[in-house]
Amino acid sequence: MNTKIYTKIILLFLIIFSSCDFELDVEPINILTSDQVLQNASGVEAYMSSLYSEMPIEDFNFASGGFYLANQTDEAISSYSGEQPNIPDGTWYPWWGYDAIRNANDLIAKLPDANLSPVDKDIFLGEVLFIRAFYYFGLAKRYGGVPIIEEVQNYTGDNLNELQVPRNKEQEVWDFIATNLDQAISLLPEENVAGRATKFAALALKSRAMLYAASIAEYGESLRINGILGIPSSGAEKYWQSSFNSSKAIIDSEKYSLYNKNPDKRLNFEQLFIDPDNPEAIFSVHYKYPYLGHGYDSQNLPFGIRGPGGAGSYIGPSLELVEQFEYIDGSAGTLKINNPDGTPIFYEHPTDIFENKDPRLMASVIVPFSQFRNNTIDVQAGIYDGEEKIEAGDFSALYNPVTHEIDNANGTIRVVGLSGFGGSEKTQSGFYVRKYLNYNMDNLDAIGSSSDQSFMVFRYGEILLNYAEAAIELNNIEEAKWAVNQIRERAGIKLLDDQEVTIENIRHERLVELAFENLRWWDYKRWRVADKILNNYRVTALKPYFDIQQNAYRFETEKTGRYPKTFHQRAYYSIIPLAEIDRNPNLVQNPGY
Repeated sequence: MNTKIYTKIILLFLIIFSSCDFELDVEPINILTSDQVLQNASGVEAYMSSLYSEMPIEDFNFASGGFYLANQTDEAISSYSGEQPNIPDGTWYPWWGYDAIRNANDLIAKLPDANLSPVDKDIFLGEVLFIRAFYYFGLAKRYGGVPIIEEVQNYTGDNLNELQVPRNKEQEVWDFIATNLDQAISLLPEENVAGRATKFAALALKSRAMLYAASIAEYGESLRINGILGIPSSGAEKYWQSSFNSSKAIIDSEKYSLYNKNPDKRLNFEQLFIDPDNPEAIFSVHYKYPYLGHGYDSQNLPFGIRGPGGAGSYIGPSLELVEQFEYIDGSAGTLKINNPDGTPIFYEHPTDIFENKDPRLMASVIVPFSQFRNNTIDVQAGIYDGEEKIEAGDFSALYNPVTHEIDNANGTIRVVGLSGFGGSEKTQSGFYVRKYLNYNMDNLDAIGSSSDQSFMVFRYGEILLNYAEAAIELNNIEEAKWAVNQIRERAGIKLLDDQEVTIENIRHERLVELAFENLRWWDYKRWRVADKILNNYRVTALKPYFDIQQNAYRFETEKTGRYPKTFHQRAYYSIIPLAEIDRNPNLVQNPGY
């Protein structure tokens, strides 16, 4: 059928969340006040699209510039111009989505009377329950205990007190999420059109949400306040088991598998994030340019190959992140920069310093002098002439080795690489992000929101890691080892033995596999380690220098960035919007605000 679209916003919703065509004969509305909407599946479908659009999904459009979540942890640092003077202190990234919850509740209430088949009613109900659970997950991981509202609230002029609902206990919110998801799992089909929830999407959300709840119960003792914040430690095992069971249901279904199309381990992991035919993707947000795109490529390309609109370089992976990737033999990932006596190690080819590293590194990070889109990403920081180190902020500066001075007219050696250090829109760390960049896109096309690769909200790799983490917390070594080694085998690195299957190593694998997927910030928070890791913290840069006499490269490290990162204890829970406190005096503000 031809799709009749009467409003631009509905068109955008359908592009993201649906690949099916249908007739739309109703205007989009915020609350179902017209019987037209409930007369056929098309009307409900359109309303459902608006509910999907309100989900607090942290994809490419979740942040821009220096506000990318990766730049708020030890993963990365923004370019100089995008760097922020502090990291989120509990007032950033708010989401108080009760308008969206009201709309979801309204559809749940009216679906029984809709002119739909019983099968369609069940599927739509399953979807809206999944969406409502996602809404509450967005609230719970930010604010802890929040009001649980299951019915549409209407102001009649004399019922203000009953609308001013107090906060539920945090444990009640996580249990409410689980209950919604259990219902959704029982109603949703195993397959649905692209971008819409399935049984396995609901299981994936439960796998992640229960992992978060378990961590808060296990590690959040110091932040428990009257039940509104925190979960009793006695509840941890229940949530670990719930996450484990949800992950196992996905695994046992054999519906999904790790992406393994390319025998080249690096290329395989790189392709995973842009291949639309992906056996690992459980639930994704889909884009279609020019109708609706995102700016991930234009904002993150290296300076030397940035799009014609400028920008680029927003995510600069840290040396700490790079060294978290082990060598393929399982040894620690520390780069070999100096000899035991402190003298520099020289590399004829600068990428040799990364030889035998976990292939996921080169698929996740553009390292100095690696190839991207048939370009060598020259991140040279300067040169050495004997004992003298020469650096210049202008990448056009040339050095004359005969006169031993910068001489743009007669010089023969570039001092600083085109994508090297210095300048407001260049890397501050020596690295650029690679994961999710579309290597098939021409640089000239990287303008504004011109990218349309999908974002995987849930993928099978995360499910295996959720399974491994829950298993190790339940002291199930065999299952934890099996799951984490599935990930490591796909990566092409040494498998873990029983003695190496520890909570620390499972967490480490998660940080490496899921780098730049907007999960590390929340992982550090739920493990209650953010204030320890990010305590007056500065990321480290890797700076490559060309040595004229050695005709080879040497490397140095230094702390970088204008501002240290410090995570405030209060930021484990975000500030409840002050306007909401003013409207509802029964809400209790989180401590520290």
